Amino acid sequence: MSFKELRRELEEEKKRNLEDIIRHAKWEAEMVKKLGSKWFEARDKWLWEALEADKEMWKDPKVRRALLKTIARKK
Repeated sequence: MSFKELRRELEEEKKRNLEDIIRHAKWEAEMVKKLGSKWFEARDKWLWEALEADKEMWKDPKVRRALLKTIARKK
């Protein structure tokens, strides 16, 4: 893959990511309009449950090693 092709692919990926972010923001705004403060309560509950599930997974040594390797590569 040439540098030009790689650059074009990266630009397309950035555009897709931005479109996804905008689509998600619109959806969240619609949910806030529809449900008001109940939306934030439901979202917060879901986020806490997701965090607890993640913490449970981190107890597995294989998962923890994989996570630490990934974090180390990103630095």
